[in-house]
Amino acid sequence: MKTGIKVSQAMTRNPVFIGPNESLPSCARKMLINNVGGILVVENFKLLGIVTEKDIVEDAVAKELNIKKLKVKDIMTTGMITISPDVDLEKAISLINREDVRRLPVIKNNALVGILTIKDIIRAEPKYIPLIKKEFLIKGKKRKA
Repeated sequence: MKTGIKVSQAMTRNPVFIGPNESLPSCARKMLINNVGGILVVENFKLLGIVTEKDIVEDAVAKELNIKKLKVKDIMTTGMITISPDVDLEKAISLINREDVRRLPVIKNNALVGILTIKDIIRAEPKYIPLIKKEFLIKGKKRKA
């Protein structure tokens, strides 16, 4: 069922991003300041990956690595699933559910133009909440970026 709402209408247009050579503490501070659970890793306007709270906890803190020496590129998740801004929100929800992700970078003409998150979808149209996996709506469940 098409929603009639395009990704471009629901997405966050100015996503928070960081460079791959930034320190992990700098990344965590930027996430806190911007109140986001994931931060896109970008270099020369090209999307390289993402760092999430889960990445920081599981790949750095839990392994007792020296966080002060780690760079964003050391723990970022690569090979992200992306979406076009012209896609219907229904297809985006389907992609989020199928790929088990909470965030979709929005790419147009090979450039990052935004990010679509579950919060964006709910904000745009709350009636689509039943279409989103329950696991995404419950904090603490194991999930991907």
